[in-house]
Amino acid sequence: MEIHRLLLLSLSVLISCASSLLQPPLRHEYHRLHRSRTSLHETSTNDESKEASAVSVSSASSSLYQPTPTKKPWTFGILTSGFPPQQLLVPVVKFVTFQVWRLMMNELVTHDEEGRFIRESFQAGNNPSPLEIDGRYRLYLGNPCPWCHRVKAAVAVLGLEDDIPVTTLIDDAEKASKGGWVLPQASAADQVDIAPELISGDLAGVYNYCYRDILPEGERYKGRCTAPLLVDVQTGTIVTNESNEIMALLNDYARRKRKETDSNTLKSIDLRPVDLEQELDKTSKHWFDLLWNGSYRCGFATSQLAYDEAASDVIKGLKEMNNCLGAQSYLMGDTLTEVDLKAFAWVTRFDFAYTVIFKAPGGRIAQYKNIAAWVKRLVSDYPELMGTVDMQDACGSYYRQLFMLNFGRVVPYIPSIEEWVAGM
Repeated sequence: MEIHRLLLLSLSVLISCASSLLQPPLRHEYHRLHRSRTSLHETSTNDESKEASAVSVSSASSSLYQPTPTKKPWTFGILTSGFPPQQLLVPVVKFVTFQVWRLMMNELVTHDEEGRFIRESFQAGNNPSPLEIDGRYRLYLGNPCPWCHRVKAAVAVLGLEDDIPVTTLIDDAEKASKGGWVLPQASAADQVDIAPELISGDLAGVYNYCYRDILPEGERYKGRCTAPLLVDVQTGTIVTNESNEIMALLNDYARRKRKETDSNTLKSIDLRPVDLEQELDKTSKHWFDLLWNGSYRCGFATSQLAYDEAASDVIKGLKEMNNCLGAQSYLMGDTLTEVDLKAFAWVTRFDFAYTVIFKAPGGRIAQYKNIAAWVKRLVSDYPELMGTVDMQDACGSYYRQLFMLNFGRVVPYIPSIEEWVAGM
């Protein structure tokens, strides 16, 4: 049942309950008082109209108010009729809508008993080892997803677009059999030497196909079908669906290919230097807790306590990141690393998605001069990053798909990434 139909049904039940609570004598007394008030109002109105006849008034065209539309949505009219009493109506409607909302939120993501959002691992794969340099892999990435964006940014910066093809997923939960990702129409080039299940249908179909030899016959994959996803198309198996692993594998692939093939086509960028791996993981965890996941913890909190904790972390993270970037060019020093790309995926969604629909505090990124300068430096030094995200579609998806956070489905103004950067 759609959420708005459920709410309408709940409201109808509420009115019936309220009517039954008002016993006949009480209802008669209510209507008697209402008629009395109406009579007094009419008398007062007549006196006022006589006084007003002597006063000149401005024309209707100069009024601050708009005329009542001749056609407007149908309503119950219960807030203006006074029946049932507002003191009864409002708390019951609040209770019903909150319970429905919390039910939907708990279905969407996992929470603890105090309403904190818990990001579970839905990792799938076959203990990934270094990627073969033979063009056998395919990435499945969705533009709205920040975890996909960081992978796409790594592909762009490392110059791997021709090595590992990318299927750009469409977020459409109404068409997907499971999850929210649908595959686009495959091109003729994509249909060569690849199983049709990997290039048509939805992402759930890709998972089902990759688990065909693991699951009992006729059984479907029961886990969540998440992106990013890296698949070995030759064997039809999942390498991994964990963004940190994918980024590490891509960086290792680029490093080895430069060395083994003496290739001049790949950029000499190392996003994950071997001697910094532990520090990179530690730093990523720090910003993940405060900002990257902190923003989601704000949006998916189902209690004030859970929200306040997450909001405090976001504010702390913004101040820390701004201070950090005041002393160095990038988040790990003076050289670009994977941490910067992960943060870039977060920052492009902060102003127009996380601060609005997730209620993440702290204001706009432009208020943090060092973070703003870092964004400009990133896209200036690595202009290919500008093409890694459609910011209007990415931020807009939060409003279109997370309907339990945006019942009206109204999407606010969202600039292009070019406009956003220029406005800092």
